[in-house]
Amino acid sequence: MTRRLPHGGLRAQLTLAIALVTLLAVGASFLALYRATGSRLRGELDSQLQTQAAEWRQFSAGARLSTPAAVHRTAMKFIAGQGYHAESQVVAVEVDGGQTVGNDSELLAREQSRGAAGGLLRSPLGLATASVADAGSMLVLAQPIYSGRRRVGTFRVADPLSSVKQAQSSLLRSFALVGTLALLLAIAAGVGLASLIAAPLRRIARVAVGVDAGDLSLRSGPLAARGEVGALSEAFDHMLDRLERAFKRQRDFVSDASHELRTPLTVLRAQVELLDREADEHRRHEATATLLRRIDELDRLVGDMLTLAGAEAGQLVEPRPIDVGEFFEDLRRDLPLFGERDFQVRAVAGTLVADRDRLTQVIRNLVRNAVAQTDPRGKVTVAGRARADRLEISVTDSGAGIPPDQLEQIFERFSRLDQGRSRDRGGSGLGLAIARAITEAHGGSIRAESEPGQGATFRIELPGYRAHGRLTSDATSSRSSR
Repeated sequence: MTRRLPHGGLRAQLTLAIALVTLLAVGASFLALYRATGSRLRGELDSQLQTQAAEWRQFSAGARLSTPAAVHRTAMKFIAGQGYHAESQVVAVEVDGGQTVGNDSELLAREQSRGAAGGLLRSPLGLATASVADAGSMLVLAQPIYSGRRRVGTFRVADPLSSVKQAQSSLLRSFALVGTLALLLAIAAGVGLASLIAAPLRRIARVAVGVDAGDLSLRSGPLAARGEVGALSEAFDHMLDRLERAFKRQRDFVSDASHELRTPLTVLRAQVELLDREADEHRRHEATATLLRRIDELDRLVGDMLTLAGAEAGQLVEPRPIDVGEFFEDLRRDLPLFGERDFQVRAVAGTLVADRDRLTQVIRNLVRNAVAQTDPRGKVTVAGRARADRLEISVTDSGAGIPPDQLEQIFERFSRLDQGRSRDRGGSGLGLAIARAITEAHGGSIRAESEPGQGATFRIELPGYRAHGRLTSDATSSRSSR
């Protein structure tokens, strides 16, 4: 079943995220400015109240305040010299044992009639906020009045907080308007930006849905987007290229493997049928020997296929330190077993971290391939060369060579060359593919170099080499037949 892309999911999420960030930024800015405005205005009111209290102290400093009447007269003179209007300061002098004097007699009368805690005349000493009848919240500064060491009254000065509330209300209205406009602009910008970002991603997603449906030929192609999205698109297309090649190799491998397995199975069936009808003991023995050879060929083919399967599963090699000199010496003794050729070995000393058996399998596959492409008078050279912490082993033959356009193809499974060199005679056609799989499992590389008519050289390069002796440049030669 073909999957469908969600409509507008990413764009909606990005737009919502941008809108929320904008809303949070405007809200945080408003709260900070709201509090800062209130604090600043209250500070100004506090300063004004302190100034008024200082004026009272200065005015009353030279007066005699020993009696309530003296306090009352001094307060009346002080208040008479103060200007007043509806939203100016309220001054009240509370005389112990006498009447309260103030610049707003009506307000003081209402406060006295209320008698409730928390009003102007009930505010504690120091700076406090009081709820005043018909005047709302006021900032009140209360200070005691002394005559010598005796307290004779309380001086209070208050200022309405309405200016603070008005300023904060005006700020709220302004921010509501600015915030709404900013939110609308953020949503519009978010929609545009989200569409710009989501377009290439949705294009990649459509390709992914098509690939999931089985079409491996789809590609997202070059995108106008740069940065991470562009890199994602390019990496995604590279991944699809590799995936398509892998599926093609898998199909080719299954096709070729079924063909290669069908041939020996057909021969085996025919041999078994002939063996069942054969009465002559000598011919029966020859047929049995042929049957066993065919079984060995089939066993080698299955073994090669299992080796490649192990390489794909990452379970192909078990590296251990090996002595390179001993490895080349063993190789020199084994080479004559491959046939009558002029074998040359150029060894190198040192230690290599590798799987000895698998590395031997690689060299044997390359030597077997070289022998298959040369006649008995041909020359096959195996040489080692140290390259810092890497070891290069090359196998060179004097055969017909490899066409340049097929130097990479020969490492494919069941690869067949169109010209003089063909896959291993009598082999499974997997020798070079196995050599590459083992080499790459070691973290190394393998490549072929050739010019048609001038032989071929296969070079493998392996990490994990450490020299502990000098390079042995002596060439050993051996000619032998099986």
